[in-house]
Amino acid sequence: MNPFKKFAFLWSYSLPVVIVGTYYLFGPAWLFAGTIFTYVVIPLLDLLSGNDRTNIGRDTYDEAINDRYFDVLVYSFVYLHYAVIGWACYVLVTVNLTSWQQVGLIYSVGVFGGGIINIAHELGHRSSPFAQAHARAALLSVSYMHFIIEHNRGHHVHVATPVDPATSRKDQTLYAFWMQTLVGSYRSAWQIEQRSLAKAGKSVWSRHNEMLWFAVLPLGFCALLTAGFSSWVGYVTWIVPVLFFAQSLIAILLLESVNYIEHYGITRRALPAAPGQPVRYERVNPLHSWNASQFISNLVLFQLQRHSDHHAYAARPYQVLRHFDEAPQLPFGYALMILISHIPPLWFRLMNPRLERWQARAYQPEEIARVVKQFA
Repeated sequence: MNPFKKFAFLWSYSLPVVIVGTYYLFGPAWLFAGTIFTYVVIPLLDLLSGNDRTNIGRDTYDEAINDRYFDVLVYSFVYLHYAVIGWACYVLVTVNLTSWQQVGLIYSVGVFGGGIINIAHELGHRSSPFAQAHARAALLSVSYMHFIIEHNRGHHVHVATPVDPATSRKDQTLYAFWMQTLVGSYRSAWQIEQRSLAKAGKSVWSRHNEMLWFAVLPLGFCALLTAGFSSWVGYVTWIVPVLFFAQSLIAILLLESVNYIEHYGITRRALPAAPGQPVRYERVNPLHSWNASQFISNLVLFQLQRHSDHHAYAARPYQVLRHFDEAPQLPFGYALMILISHIPPLWFRLMNPRLERWQARAYQPEEIARVVKQFA
């Protein structure tokens, strides 16, 4: 891999550095800095740095896969997020902040939490118990542990079909999608776990049900965090659970906003089926999710914006994900697209013409065959 790009992934640390650094450099008035950095500064840096359409060469692929540097980056973020949560609790209980300063701190930590779900997403696709444990620890810190079941065994199977709660529909607003995916994804995770337990001959209401643990563990962690800081300051401090659950909600909604823009309106073709047989869909291919090539955004998000390659080859680590011009492209990076998605008329005006052009290409059998061959 190009050494410049390799070490440019250190940009991923920019958000926590901004959150903590601006507080100590400029004081509590800057506790919104993390949010402003994400939604204003990063889009501006994308504009200045341009797009990155380069792919790793076949001759350096194995070297990049086996380079532990890339693993250290993602694993470190699990510990870093817990450290940031602890630091934020410390600031909230020891510094006399205004209500707006408290909101600024909580929101910035929540934005960072959205990135932690991306870390869990990366690690959750790896097979090693070490990676799986860290993925679960990352999701615990934002109270969204069922994601590892639904995303891997639900979303990746059903993406771009009507049964996938994490696929947004054409003309569906972000707010309607939030309701669809928050309820539907949790229900889907329960059903997946229930089927798995039934196959193993185990009861749903037993210690073997991960969904029960996923509900209890964040509550237990929050209770310990609250008890620890309450004992330290000598009174029950309610701002700690407020921080924990508020940053969790912000992180969850940010993650689901990413799902909204990644899959907006994309659908797979239903294949001919015999009478009485369940509907089958074409295999997921690189045309089945939106991508973005903005350089800085991709560094900060560990190339999550190369989403088509991820869905086509889910086990491919972030450092070797590929850009392809044939994949449908978003006009801006994720941060700016998320802001636009909050204004439905603007979103529809920007994205519906692009979606219609995608539909004209994606339903052509010869186009599908050409793109699949290109990605292989």
